[in-house]
Amino acid sequence: MVAEVRGDYPNESAVIKSVAGKLGIGSAEILRKRVRQDQIDSGIRPGVTSEESSQVKAMSAGGC
Repeated sequence: MVAEVRGDYPNESAVIKSVAGKLGIGSAEILRKRVRQDQIDSGIRPGVTSEESSQVKAMSAGGC
């Protein structure tokens, strides 16, 4: 939804605040983190993907 309405707002912060309000999300920061993670998972932004994070957690839980 953030990506769909991005052009309607002057900056990403304004988009996230608006969409968070429309979705009833109490904190825009929660939505901002989700958007960032989606960008990482999509290859748009560098960082640790959700899949990589899950693999690390599984390895550490397994005692490796």
